[in-house]
Amino acid sequence: MKLHLSPIVQIKTLVSLVVLLFSLSTFANIEEEEGLVEVHNPNALVEKEIAQDSLAPYKARRETHGIYFGIEYEDYVPLSFISINDGKTYQELFNGVSLPIISVMMDYKLNFSLGSVALGASYGMGSIEDTFSGESRKLEISKVMATIKYSMDNLMNEPYVVPYVGMSAYQMNINDVSPTATISESVPVGYAYSLGLLIQLDWIDYDNAKQATFNFGLENTFLDVFMSQYLASGEDEDANMETDPIWGAGLRLEF
Repeated sequence: MKLHLSPIVQIKTLVSLVVLLFSLSTFANIEEEEGLVEVHNPNALVEKEIAQDSLAPYKARRETHGIYFGIEYEDYVPLSFISINDGKTYQELFNGVSLPIISVMMDYKLNFSLGSVALGASYGMGSIEDTFSGESRKLEISKVMATIKYSMDNLMNEPYVVPYVGMSAYQMNINDVSPTATISESVPVGYAYSLGLLIQLDWIDYDNAKQATFNFGLENTFLDVFMSQYLASGEDEDANMETDPIWGAGLRLEF
């Protein structure tokens, strides 16, 4: 027995099937789109990975490599200097008063378990002018140095006090100025040594020091107090720029 449906019933059935398929498709798309919705929870915790923990002690947070930047003042007194202009000594020209030298320096720093070794360079300038000899005299100095330093900065969790020792090779250019002549001379390479103490200043403003570590990688700020001695260089005809032990101080930043 065959069932015959009227055209109207057939049309209604077809429409119903189309509506059903469309509804199923729409429902499936809605479920798929809901799976892609990102839900933002203001109370959710977000973890951020950083290269180092700025709140950790220096001994724990420091990395293998670092950099020093600094500015230094030296109370330079070349007591063995003799003027090419007229043969007068430094004492006769300037009464033994020190010639201040301001230098800027940068070092590469290698950290290890027993401390650190820094290799770097500095450039400094200074001058003195006086009439002690009976006429106006002036001595100008520019100085380039290459230095290697060993620092004991891993003894404590924080480097509150850091002893160090350094050896340097220096080269100086001088201008010896008198009322009648200016004589310029390049002094051959000589050697110097230094003993110093770095005193950490971060404790003065601990919170800002930690912010500087987190934001800029500034590990330490030091007051640098040191003693240096320059050894003679060149031959007898060259200017003698050696010194007795002299004092200096500066500011050193470690990154």
